[in-house]
Parts: sequence; C-alpha cells; structure tokens
Amino acid sequence: MELWYSGAVVDAVREAKSRRALFIVYVRDDNEQSEVVDKLWSDVWAVINDTSNMIVLRLNKGSEGCDQFTAIYKVQTYPTIYFINGQNGQVLKVVEQIGEDSSKLHELIEESLKIIAPKQEASPQVTKSVEEKVAEARARLKEIYDKREEEAKAKEKEDEINRRRLGQQIQLDKQKKDEELLRKQAEEIRRDRLEQQKLQEKIKAQIQQDREEKRRKFEQEHSSPPEQAKAKVTTADVETPKINYTRSRLQFRLTDGSFFTEDFPCDVHMKDVYAYLNETLPADQYRVGSYILRTTHTRVTLTIDNPSTLKELELVPTAVLLVINRGNVHSSSSAVSSTNVFQSIPLVFTWFMMQFNFVYQLVFAKLFGNRPQQPEQTRSTSRVTNDRQVNKSENFKTDSTSKSTVRRFHNTQDDSDDEEKRTWNGNSTQQL
Repeated sequence: MELWYSGAVVDAVREAKSRRALFIVYVRDDNEQSEVVDKLWSDVWAVINDTSNMIVLRLNKGSEGCDQFTAIYKVQTYPTIYFINGQNGQVLKVVEQIGEDSSKLHELIEESLKIIAPKQEASPQVTKSVEEKVAEARARLKEIYDKREEEAKAKEKEDEINRRRLGQQIQLDKQKKDEELLRKQAEEIRRDRLEQQKLQEKIKAQIQQDREEKRRKFEQEHSSPPEQAKAKVTTADVETPKINYTRSRLQFRLTDGSFFTEDFPCDVHMKDVYAYLNETLPADQYRVGSYILRTTHTRVTLTIDNPSTLKELELVPTAVLLVINRGNVHSSSSAVSSTNVFQSIPLVFTWFMMQFNFVYQLVFAKLFGNRPQQPEQTRSTSRVTNDRQVNKSENFKTDSTSKSTVRRFHNTQDDSDDEEKRTWNGNSTQQL
C-alpha cells in the first residue's frame, strides 16, 4: 500500500509544519531511473506502515505542484528526493542517486527522522501560550519603538547642532564681509581725502603764485627805472611739482539720480570704459549702444571710438561722467526747444510794448512839449517820490553834461537793493 500525500503542495507544507513531521518530496520524470525509484518506494511502503511522523509527496515533472516546488528549491536532475524539516523548512538531505537497493532509502528516512526527533521531544517543553507570545511581541515592539525614538532624538539633536553651527558660520562670514566692506570704504574715503588735500594744496600754491606775480608786476610798474631793470620773476621760474597719476577715478551718474564709482588705469581708452559699463549697467534700461557718456562742465560727448586715453582727455585723477540714453537726449532737447519757444513769446510781446511806449512818449514830447498825462495813481506816486527825494537830497547826486539837459538821480543807499532788482538785459530770458 502506497502512502503518498494526495493534497496540494501548500497543504502538505502546512500539515508538515503543524505536525512537526518530516517532509519528503520525491520529484520524478518519465525516464527509466524514475521507474526504478518507484519500485524502491513500493518496497519501502511494504516495510513502513506508520507515516504519522512524516509527509511524503510525489511530484511529476511539468505538473503545477512540481512548478511550485521547483520555484523554491532548484531541481537539477530527475529523479531527486528532498528530505526537509517540516518545522522550519530546512533541507536535511538531497538524494539524486539511490541505486537499486530499497534498504538504503529506508536508512535515509530513519536518519532524517532521528535528526528531527529531539526537536519533536523538546518542542512540548518550550511551547508557550498565546498570552506569553503576545507579551513577548509587545515587548519586542516597545523595544523597537524606543530604539527608533532614541535614534530620532539623537538625529534631531545632531541636526540642531549642525543648524547652529551653520548659522554661526553664516554670521561669521557676514561679519567678515561687512568688515571688509567697511575697510574698503574707509580706504576709499582716505584716498579721496588725500587726493582732495593734494588738489587743494596745488590750488593754494597756484593762487599764492598768482598773487606774488601780480605784486611783483605792481611793484615794477611803480618802482624807479633802475629797479625796473631787474630780472623779472615769472611763473615759469617757480614751478609747482607735478603729480604723475597712474589711475583715474571715474564717477558715473545715471538719469535716475543714482551713481557708482570705479578706478581705471590712466592709459585705457573709452572702449574699455564702455565695455565695463555694458557689464555693470542694467540690461533692460541701458542696452549696448543705446547710451553715451558726457562730461558735466564742458558738455563734451565721449564716444566709444574715441582714440584718446583718459589722461589725454583730462579725466585724471577724478572725473564725473553722465550716462545718458540716446532717446532721452533727443526727447529732452525737443522738450527744451519747445519750452524755450513758449517762454520767449511773452518776452517778445513785452519788448514790442516797451518800444511802442518809448516811441509814443518821444513823439508826444516833440509835439506838445511835455510828457503825456499819467493816471492819478501814477501822479500821486511820483509826488511821494519827489518828496522823498527832497528830504534826502544829500544822499543823491546828479550827472549832467554841457550839451544835454537830461538829469539822472542816483541813490547811493539803495545800491544793494538795485543790484538784486537789476536782473534784466536785452539778452536775458527773464521778464520784468
């Protein structure tokens, strides 16, 4: 009687594990060797009657159960017998060549049963209840949670230390940058003061030299002929030491009122200055070729193709350049021209009225011998003015000639006021 397990592979594995039995898997093929092994199993079944402590499963090659088994245990040759511990799935023995003696197969089964027998005897002693297993699982989970919590706290602490260290490093870097910037600014201020001081000393020396020259000329003009024969001291005899500047400090002023400063060598050309501005100025407002440079006082336009150096253009040691858009130049010039035209209209009208009034008074005086009648308010004003002139006759002086009857009254005390009021002339654009 053959005692093969008739269920599926999964059921066989589950039953072997529950019974803690020996799990034997016989994988065969349709060859002669498999038929020989089948006869050996028939002889073994005749000897063994009790299979309560083992589960024997026969699998044919190509069947679904064989495919499931070979997916876990790699079968190389057919036939092959696997002796597996049903408790943990451990492979005890793999037999590929058995021979033609059934006793050898019986011995292999007995040896495998002896290997798992002590574990079967000891297993009831180590069997634990469900409550104990649950308690152990909870203790294990609690240990895992505590370990994870400790690792999270340690990581958080390390991250906080790294964050503080990074913040301190950033603060130190910022402090160093601020100190470097202050140092550069202080150096620039000191350099500017030195240059300004040298310039002031040079101007003072030039002024003193001019004064000495004027004094000598005055003394020579009013001195005796022998003294005039003395050698004259000119400005060429006393020369101030010239400073050979090697760098030019240019300040660029934009149309929005902002400005920035940069140092250049004295021998560079305007194309180098334009190249620096192309990289520095904002590209949306000052595109390449859309702006020009112009000096402040002489209003000289400096183009990019100017062959002269900064020293030849007299932009040393310092200079201020205006950065002007070409569109703003045309618009501003047109606006100024239109504004001047509108402002000149009242001036022209006033000039014509004055000329007409002068001609009218002249013709009236020639015909009638006296000036035209003035309004009552004008006469009263003239009377008050005459009274004031009589009371302050000592402060006035008259100018006359032998060929003219015109008299001019001049108030010496009101010179300061008249100087502020006399702001109009024939070429001025101001109105009376």
